[in-house]
Amino acid sequence: MVNIRNIRKSICETGKILFDRELTDASGGNISVRDGDKIYISPRRAGQDNQWSIDEDSIIVTDLCKVPITGDAMTITREASTHYYIYQNFPDIGAVIHAHPIFLMSFGAAHMDLPAISEGTRAILGEQPITNIEEVVPGSNDQGDKIVKNFKGRRKIESGAPLICGIPFHGTFAAGANINDAFLYTEVANNCAKILIYRQTMFGGNPEADFSIHKRFTKEDFITIDQSKDVCTPGYVYKDAFGEETIYGSSEKDGQKETINKITEEVLKKLQAEK
Repeated sequence: MVNIRNIRKSICETGKILFDRELTDASGGNISVRDGDKIYISPRRAGQDNQWSIDEDSIIVTDLCKVPITGDAMTITREASTHYYIYQNFPDIGAVIHAHPIFLMSFGAAHMDLPAISEGTRAILGEQPITNIEEVVPGSNDQGDKIVKNFKGRRKIESGAPLICGIPFHGTFAAGANINDAFLYTEVANNCAKILIYRQTMFGGNPEADFSIHKRFTKEDFITIDQSKDVCTPGYVYKDAFGEETIYGSSEKDGQKETINKITEEVLKKLQAEK
């Protein structure tokens, strides 16, 4: 079970990071985290009144249908309905972030999809472009319905696809397994938009500017990023943690396993001596 104070603190800290990195502004943004059947959600006017310097006690706790457990339901962010609609439709989602990332919003203001061109965007969000819902009244139930529909469309194309979309002239919604994922989706998408805007400003219609992706990596390629890798080839001679000459990979006795065993023995001897 996640500690209640930690969840509240994570919302406060994430909101401040969003604000400081200009991923949202004083006019809005909101954050929520799901813990089992409880929702922790930011208060209204967190940006306008506090520039996202909010304290843990301001975070409201409710059930999945917005019935308050701790705090006043009337102080919940005005765009709460979208958060609850997302949780009710996607059981795997553990956090939702609504932000105002200026570069990504520029694409929304032009009613343009954002293509996944940066390596980070493709690795984290996949090949799907980030699309926009149609213009809706902010915070309305209609907004929640259309964002859920957009997210279901992404999952229809790719099962388990990361969830993020734009709202023209308004902002973005991102939903992930945890608050770090929702933040990551927001930031990498905004950085992708920033690259596209900067390169247009820098190069415009310059025919020498090559904007193509020369190698399109697969999902399997990106998965290898997380895999542990050898840093030297078998036969490499080096000094281990005890200053002894060692040949990497020459045998089970001479490799990393032996070094780990030596360190373990030394630690155990020290612990024994201290008794």
